[in-house]
Amino acid sequence: MVLADRAEMLQVLCHVRFPATKREIVQQCEDLGAGPEQMDRLDDLPEGTYVEADTVLQALPHPMHD
Repeated sequence: MVLADRAEMLQVLCHVRFPATKREIVQQCEDLGAGPEQMDRLDDLPEGTYVEADTVLQALPHPMHD
C-alpha cells in the first residue's frame, strides 16, 4: 500500500478549518475529496484537538517507504 506523503497531506489539510478534532479533520478531508491514501493516513492520527495543519502532520506516524 502506498501512503500519502507530507506534501499530499498538506494539499488537503490546508483547507481544513482549525481548531479541529480528529473526527472533524477526517470529516472535512472526506468532504474536500481527499484520496484513499490520505484517508488511510488520517486513520493513524491520534485522538485530540489540532490547531493547524502542521500539528496534524507532526502527529501522524511517519510512513514506511518500500
